[in-house]
Amino acid sequence: MKKAIAGLMCCLLAVATVSGFSTVARADTTEAGAYGSGDYGSCGYGSCSITLTSGGSVDVDVTPTASGRCSVQSDTVTVETGNSAGYTVTMAVDAADNHMTAASGTIPAHSAAAASPSSLSMNTWGYRVDGTAGFGGGPTSAQVSGATPSVPFAGVPDNTGATTPVTASSEPTAPTDETTVWYGVCVDMTQASGSYEVTVLYTAVAN
Repeated sequence: MKKAIAGLMCCLLAVATVSGFSTVARADTTEAGAYGSGDYGSCGYGSCSITLTSGGSVDVDVTPTASGRCSVQSDTVTVETGNSAGYTVTMAVDAADNHMTAASGTIPAHSAAAASPSSLSMNTWGYRVDGTAGFGGGPTSAQVSGATPSVPFAGVPDNTGATTPVTASSEPTAPTDETTVWYGVCVDMTQASGSYEVTVLYTAVAN
């Protein structure tokens, strides 16, 4: 069983550059934890059902300068499952291209991977989840048109193969788990003004 739920939409309303995120959340119980496969003992009747939602709309406004400015805003991913083996959430851009796009140009994804994130590069966008992968504990905080964040970010891969981790648990939720996903955009005056958008797909799987 697969369930798709409307997720995150981000648009920037800024003096120069506008950047936005759209997300879709998908809960997938077709893996080993689904009824009819795997051990019955790890999945009591109906307990392997899983629900995934995201926060809806996220605006990331950036007003660039010659040296560059960065904005950071967050989405909340919520998972509910009774599966005793827990769940895993990953994400990828819902397209074969992981750039943010606008009529005036593109903003590429940050080149670093989640296992070894790095300082967010100028004229790129990225994500981080405090306490997971190689991101470190943070804490990350929201900002609008500020300095380059002190915490590292990673790029979100396209949909042609790899995904990137959001969160995982080896236990059922009680009653739900919430994870904050931070999105950052850095731009300078060389980036064309516009309303940039990208769609990110979250996928939750019962382990």
